[in-house]
Amino acid sequence: MSAKDESFGSSYLSSFDETDNIKITKPHVLRFALIMIFVCGMIFSDITEIPTAPKFAVENASLSQFNYTKTNHTLSYKLALNITITNPKKYIGLEYNDIQVIAYYGKTRFAFVTLVNETASFYQNPNTTVSFENVSVQGQKLVLFAESDFNKYSLGTAAGVYSVDLLFAFKETFVSGNAICNLKLPLGFNGTAAPGFQTTKCWETLLLILSL
Repeated sequence: MSAKDESFGSSYLSSFDETDNIKITKPHVLRFALIMIFVCGMIFSDITEIPTAPKFAVENASLSQFNYTKTNHTLSYKLALNITITNPKKYIGLEYNDIQVIAYYGKTRFAFVTLVNETASFYQNPNTTVSFENVSVQGQKLVLFAESDFNKYSLGTAAGVYSVDLLFAFKETFVSGNAICNLKLPLGFNGTAAPGFQTTKCWETLLLILSL
């Protein structure tokens, strides 16, 4: 090959050096990095969001029996509930290990129901709501109402509406806590539910971060 050919070849190769490739790919790399930073930031903000607890609500409730006999201190009750649990997280699912529903009248605990336990845990997808329908809370309980609770019961009987508090005690992989629903329950007649219940959202009383 002549010297003239070698010179031409060197000039041709120099026009396609590494700097040209960098100039072509750099905008794509930068765009990808910005997208990854944005996605990671959204997920991180979702993980660290406070509060991180699920949202409980009682969508419907029917009280067909609520009778307290003062002579033998026995409370007979029959309550049916439709409960919803919302995972407010956009990207993070929740794995429930335990959910208990505990019923109080005034300061007196009279019933509890297990919705979820370790042998029947369930996973809730991000940004979804699950329903537990026709949850039955019924039976008889030997309870000793304080005088204030008995007076409250007497007023409720006269009005045909009872104030029952539900405590939701839940345990999730990362979060454990409590939520309370203050229910106003109209009493049905002849074993049937009365209309008039309004959807009630619960409020958190305790939230414990187990691990991150």
